[in-house]
Amino acid sequence: MLSLGALFGAIALAAHVARDPLDALGRAFVERFGLAGMFLGTYLADAFSFPIPPQFYMLTAISSGGPQVAPMVVISVASLLAGSTGYLLAGHLARFRILAARLERTRPRIDRLFARYGYWAIAIGSLTPVPFSMLCYLSGLYRIPPRYFVTLVLFRVPRLILFYALIRLGWSQ
Repeated sequence: MLSLGALFGAIALAAHVARDPLDALGRAFVERFGLAGMFLGTYLADAFSFPIPPQFYMLTAISSGGPQVAPMVVISVASLLAGSTGYLLAGHLARFRILAARLERTRPRIDRLFARYGYWAIAIGSLTPVPFSMLCYLSGLYRIPPRYFVTLVLFRVPRLILFYALIRLGWSQ
């Protein structure tokens, strides 16, 4: 909750201090890169922990004053595809001997977590401030069953909608 409050506060402060330059940045980004830029940026952020998070693209969509539904659909789809990429890539990385040995030492804890909490382990994990890309990589590294991973991915969309609502609310201040 603290991270959500920080997001709202940072956006409200940015809207108060630098609204005009951020409006110009949002319009310029949307005009230059459009939905494809939002898709690519979100995909890179959520598949490879690229330093510009999806929230930036939400802010550009909001500050540009353009339509909001298409950017949110594009950002959501890109995030879900990126999470799947991270899961699959990490599953391949887990086969390397150096990682496999480390993972096997901690695997019993992960197995107990899922044995005890099942889907709730994913639900709780998706609500933490741990980046989505990191959760997807960890899921792949530990070879979490696909049914649990799908649950994690499905929790991503409401989280993105919550981020969008907080950014929009902060921007309207």
